[in-house]
Amino acid sequence: SFGWITINYLLETLVKYSFAEKWEHPQDTEVLGALDLGGASTQITFQPGVTTEDNSTSIFFRLYGRNYSLYTHSYLCYGQTQALKMLLAALHKVPHPLISHPCYPAGYWENVTMSDLYNSPCVHAPSTPSPAQVLTVIGTGDPAACSTAIQKLFNFTCGANRTCGFNGVYQPPVRGQFFAFAGFYYTFHFLNLTSQQSFSNVNSTIQTFCNKSWLVETFPQEDKFLHTYCSVAIYILTLLLDGYKFNEHTWSNIHFSRQAANTDIGWTLGFMLNFTNMIPTEALEHVKGHQPSVWAGAVSFIVLAIVAGLVAAFLQCFWKTK
Repeated sequence: SFGWITINYLLETLVKYSFAEKWEHPQDTEVLGALDLGGASTQITFQPGVTTEDNSTSIFFRLYGRNYSLYTHSYLCYGQTQALKMLLAALHKVPHPLISHPCYPAGYWENVTMSDLYNSPCVHAPSTPSPAQVLTVIGTGDPAACSTAIQKLFNFTCGANRTCGFNGVYQPPVRGQFFAFAGFYYTFHFLNLTSQQSFSNVNSTIQTFCNKSWLVETFPQEDKFLHTYCSVAIYILTLLLDGYKFNEHTWSNIHFSRQAANTDIGWTLGFMLNFTNMIPTEALEHVKGHQPSVWAGAVSFIVLAIVAGLVAAFLQCFWKTK
């Protein structure tokens, strides 16, 4: 939800700054949804067209004199790093030391230890783990098999008379325009898919890339992550289409972007704006001030001083509880 605040504040869909030094409510402007993909989790936040049926997935903001009832949910373990770990573990046929990986390019191989593979609470370790055992992962470059394997990471079934995202979590139908940032942006940026291409073009580009053999000479600067781009790209397609229920018609509503109004998108700015009451609950009739991009720059100094401690405390709590 703080990522949602960041995007809509920067793009002035909540309130617009005029050259007459006034903050005004923009006319006929819809607020934008937010899609975030991190390493450990993924989030979706938007203003639905229906009443949210599950209170655990709703949040209310009153900003500049207007009410916003949002749908929001965070899926732990479905960020790209943890999803790739779950995928690799699912492909491991205990006790065999060889793992055939359809999402990795043909010709690629690497060694991983059992302890590296099963060191996350998102991955279920075998009953008789051998931490020092070395596993060899061999890429086969099979995008169809890759898609099938990734689909198995999710449960797309919903209860009777209930709409959901995945794993049984309630979600109303997606509505409006969305900004997809963080991991969504970086993977699609590498594949040159961030300029509002059609879904068919996006799909064909990913399929073509996933059919390539291991040619690190082509992308020497991407050597560290090159073998993961196919799996992450297909994971993003699966997450957006089957998980969040976008389709070929609503695909054009997703904008893959790193920035809004020349400012990096993230949850930290929205958190600080809300935490410090820099976005008031009531409307401002006439206020002299700076444009949102200037405020964003100022707030970033506060963010650097506070967020590191907050994140460290959160991660420490998360890993301890797991």
